[in-house]
This record gives sequence, C-alpha cells and structure tokens, in this order.
Amino acid sequence: MRIIIFTVSSIFLCLSLAVLAEPKEKKRIALAFSGGPVPGITESLLHQLEALQIPATFFLVGKDMERYPNQTHAIVSAGHQVGSHGYSYVDLANLPLSSAKAEIKKTCLLLQHHGYREKPAILPPFGRISEELGSLLAAQNFELAQWDLEPHLHVDMSRPERIADYIVQNAKDRSVVMLHPMYAHGEEVTAALPLIHAQTTKQGFYFVSLDKVTDTGGDRNL
Repeated sequence: MRIIIFTVSSIFLCLSLAVLAEPKEKKRIALAFSGGPVPGITESLLHQLEALQIPATFFLVGKDMERYPNQTHAIVSAGHQVGSHGYSYVDLANLPLSSAKAEIKKTCLLLQHHGYREKPAILPPFGRISEELGSLLAAQNFELAQWDLEPHLHVDMSRPERIADYIVQNAKDRSVVMLHPMYAHGEEVTAALPLIHAQTTKQGFYFVSLDKVTDTGGDRNL
C-alpha cells in the first residue's frame, strides 16, 4: 500500500460564537487544538476562548471522547468547530483500509451522538493516510486539516510569551495555528491565548473559523 502525504483544504461548521469585527486589512488567523478532550484543560480553554471571543477548532480523539463525554459535549455546545483525530490515535496509513475506515466512522458517530451535525474534518494521527483512504475520503467529501504554524516544534512551550511571540512573528493572512495543549503544556497554552489575541489583533488580524481560511499556495502541513 503506497503512503502519501496530502496538501488539502479544510471545511468546517460556521461557529455561533461572536467574533471581532473585521479590520480593513482582512488578515485572518485560525486556531486549532489537537487531542483530547481532557478534564481541566478543556474547561480552561473553553473559558478563555469565550472570554476572548475566539472561534476555534478541536480535533478530538474518539477514545478520549468516550472517556470524557461531559467535556466533549461542552466543546460541541460552545459552538466550536469539531474534527476527528481518529479513534485510537493510531497511524491510519499502516492500517488496512477497512480498519482505517472504522477508526474514522466510530469517531464521527461519537460526534453525532454529542450533537455535532456537520461532516467533521479529519486530522489523521501523525499526518499520514494511505492513497486508498485519501481517495475514499475525497469521494465522500471529507476534508483533511491543514496548518502552517506549529509552535511546539520551534519554541519552549513552558513559556507562554514564547508561544505568543512565535505566532505573532510568523503569522500571515490565512494562517492556521496548530496547538497541542491536551496532554502537555495545557496551562501554558491557555495562558498564551490572551497574549496571542492582544498582539495579533494589534497587527490587524482577526480570528475566524477554519472554513474561512482558504489555501492560496503557502506552505502548509497535513
């Protein structure tokens, strides 16, 4: 089975959250969180996002959704976009097609159970899928996530100001920031959100849902 890495676009549910008025520069930025939900950090993130009026996308892991249904329901009820990060967090590219399909289907059914009615975007664990699975997802109008900024690869995540500085210094119109706060540095990421919000909005950015971020050919990761 041939393994490939895709560069694709994302489509998501428009959020019911209030967002800041669009500045004249129309510089968009989106935040995405992978993993979880996890008690404690999920509530902290949701509280901070609500206070700052930032729409975000949560890519959830199915087994964690089953373990923490209250946190899953809270994310969906808050109006955030929700995507699938697989059920068991295994490399889908190494699974038979039937098993990979089952991983995705089980997570989608869990999201539906919690009231999420849109077709979720897919963030494959480790950013890998097979050619066969990619073709199947495309045929069924599933979209794969893309992003261009991933702070944990570049900065000391124990320093909220470093997280914010990296994003501010590297953000451009239509940037998507992928954050991983559920299993490590959750408090630091939460603390960085007001800094990110203040500094990016000062530079003319406004936060949007990922369906409003259109790929125009910049460098992005699957």
